[in-house]
Amino acid sequence: MPPTRPIRIARVITRLGVGGAALHVALLSRHLDQNEFSARLFTGRSDPIEGDMLALRGETDLQVQIVPSLRRDAAPARDLRALRDLTRHFRGFRPDLVDTHLSKAGFLGRLAAKMARVPAITHTFHINIFGGYVWNPLELAAYRQLEIAAARWSDRLICLSDELGDELLGCGIGHRAQFRTIHLGVELAPFEPTPAKIAAARRELRHELGLEADAILIGHISRLAPVKSVKTFVHAAAIMHRSRRDATFLVIGEGETRARLEALARELNLGQSLRFLGLRSDIARLNLALDAVALTSLQEGTPISIIESLAAARPVVASDVGGVSRLIESETTGILTPPNDPHGVARALERVLSEPEWAARLGQNGRRKMRHEFDVSRMTAEHRALYFEVAREKTGSRNTGADWRRRAGNYEAQI
Repeated sequence: MPPTRPIRIARVITRLGVGGAALHVALLSRHLDQNEFSARLFTGRSDPIEGDMLALRGETDLQVQIVPSLRRDAAPARDLRALRDLTRHFRGFRPDLVDTHLSKAGFLGRLAAKMARVPAITHTFHINIFGGYVWNPLELAAYRQLEIAAARWSDRLICLSDELGDELLGCGIGHRAQFRTIHLGVELAPFEPTPAKIAAARRELRHELGLEADAILIGHISRLAPVKSVKTFVHAAAIMHRSRRDATFLVIGEGETRARLEALARELNLGQSLRFLGLRSDIARLNLALDAVALTSLQEGTPISIIESLAAARPVVASDVGGVSRLIESETTGILTPPNDPHGVARALERVLSEPEWAARLGQNGRRKMRHEFDVSRMTAEHRALYFEVAREKTGSRNTGADWRRRAGNYEAQI
């Protein structure tokens, strides 16, 4: 018997800036079966400095409702407007479930869902904001209390790694029965490292940069924000530059720290050996063209940039923070270094360049792991099963309850 109507899901995210969270919600909205789920995405405007993920990746078929009052920075009057606007949108859309992403949307979206009497509420933590970010003690205490309160309104708290869930529980947020780990999934086909694609990508990027065909390229792909600690990569580049004059270091991304990073590169006399490429839509091609990739963050959930680099069979050096170790098994699929350690990053990258056969094995191992564990179809199936799990608990709360009950009855078989 076909469902009477799709389950309505309202997803709320603070902004669709370039990054893993925005791509996550876009992939969920696109890949969940539209005969079962009708999704609408509510979001604030993207920061022009960060760029817009949907525009950059060509996502044009999603139902997006812009909520101008929903902004990342704190402003009590505007935040109250955002709460009012979200509540009004929910009352009009009448979702069966609200699924929130990122901190501001997470709090306001869950409170609005509670006020609008939405039957089910879930929230996805992409990162632990209490680690790697700079807080004064009053801010830290206030935001922690807000997260504790919002957790009480949530039916499920989704984390991208077990480690992230443990960190949040350690902060007193939620209780263990609420938490579910659903690892990030990505469309991996564009990153398939065929010899022809690699050769073309290497040739095209080096030509674009005016470099010799055999020039070494090492990339850092991330949002340029303090928590990403791109300065560690810049310092590592300066260390390597003393002996590796044939290497060029690429900072790929945009954000608030770009001007400071450019000033640091000038101070370290890196010249054309370190270049800022800004936002790029050809991330798959760039990955295939690189000899190695580094990510030097102070905190991460499950960084999509590493998933994509490993899917392209690139050797990766990354800070051992958050859920990074879920992606990189040191000496097997990449190299882990302590955060804030440019000398450690430089040593690891030097080893990758000095041992190309071993580095190639790292890349191939990483590619196999990504294909097995981080494909978008697995993530979609696990979210589908979770929605059915919540639905089974909420049957009877709406006139779709019988239909939810039927579809939720054997949700474990969905994954």
